[in-house]
Amino acid sequence: KSQTLDVAFPCAEPDKLGAAFGLHGLTKEAFAVIWTTTAWTIPANQALNLNPELVYALVDTPKGLLILAETLVEKCLVRYGLEGTVIAHAKGAKLEKINFRHPLAHVHAGYDRLSPVFLADYATADDGTGIVHSSPAYGVDDFNSCVANGFAYDDILNPVQGNGQYEAELPLFGGMNIWKACPVIIDTLRDNGRL
Repeated sequence: KSQTLDVAFPCAEPDKLGAAFGLHGLTKEAFAVIWTTTAWTIPANQALNLNPELVYALVDTPKGLLILAETLVEKCLVRYGLEGTVIAHAKGAKLEKINFRHPLAHVHAGYDRLSPVFLADYATADDGTGIVHSSPAYGVDDFNSCVANGFAYDDILNPVQGNGQYEAELPLFGGMNIWKACPVIIDTLRDNGRL
């Protein structure tokens, strides 16, 4: 069993994002929201995957502008306990290569890196948010997507050691067993406004 979590990745290029949605600028901070069952992979995130053919909505909420698959907006807002209004739509293909930031970038400099949007058919609107976070060391699809988009093997972050513990140098969670780290990661995301 594992907990599911929705995580907000802040947009690093709001002007590009606004243009992709056909808007002249954004009035609030914008976030790509991912859904995952593997909290322990979040520290190794390096990209986001969107389906090129899916329609994504930009939803104005009290917590900022959220990017969600159009068909999942209502379900997501209920899950988050938020009111929201869809202000724009765009196909996933229009969001390709827009950069977002790791959700813990503002918490520790060790996570201050970009998560670019890559296009992938395995991002679906069956469940979650329609956006898949990519930790290429921990999934074949993620690995293939990142390599196809120019990652060298040496670029891929792999902080989990063979004994199931994070390497000691990993910021915030170093030395922890990945399963014991899951609730700590969730709490850290919650405490810092990214859950």
